[in-house]
Amino acid sequence: MRRRVENARARVASDDANAVTTPNALDRAREDVEDADVVAAVLDAHARGDYFACLNVRRPTCDDAGRATWDVSDAELNRAFRRASLRVHPDKNSASDARKAFDAIGETQKLFRDGKKRAEIVREAADAAFKEKCRRDPEFARTAMRARESANADAYADEMRRQREEARRRAAEKRAKGARRKREESDDARDALERMAKSLEAEELAKANEAKGGGSDGDDATVVVRRKPKKRFMF
Repeated sequence: MRRRVENARARVASDDANAVTTPNALDRAREDVEDADVVAAVLDAHARGDYFACLNVRRPTCDDAGRATWDVSDAELNRAFRRASLRVHPDKNSASDARKAFDAIGETQKLFRDGKKRAEIVREAADAAFKEKCRRDPEFARTAMRARESANADAYADEMRRQREEARRRAAEKRAKGARRKREESDDARDALERMAKSLEAEELAKANEAKGGGSDGDDATVVVRRKPKKRFMF
């Protein structure tokens, strides 16, 4: 009797283990539906240009002046790329269009890695968020208008300041260039005068030597003869 009870318990335990480790048809069907839903969602978002939904990351919003704000870091984007790629990878997703979704994630990754294209995508999403806020709250639209006017005034003042600084810089460069040119001209003039003086001096010296050499026929030549001292003898 005890042996039969133990055998029965062993069979039940074995059945329970199989039930845990081996998915039944319903579980497999549920997984297939989930895979297909994920793939369909990625392809739909990519077709609409909603690249933030493709990666399941936060969408950009805007401040009171309508300027784009987006707090998703590069590290967060990279993690989202990896998660999305693994979720629709053909080796892990059983949906028939898994390859298309995987390629769509790859294209989205390239867009976000391009700084210029990323800025355009963020700007478009922020503009859409701004319009939606204005539609829901007319007061926000008026506040945004005042904020934009203030921001534009600040930007205009900054631009005027930049232009004045640029004008001062160019004027300083022009003055420095003129002073440098004058110094160079002065140096050139001084060098020319020095060369002229040396040339005149050389001419005068040559004339003096010529005059000295022409006035003497050898009569003025003075020959100095030194006499040897006589020897003196003591005896």
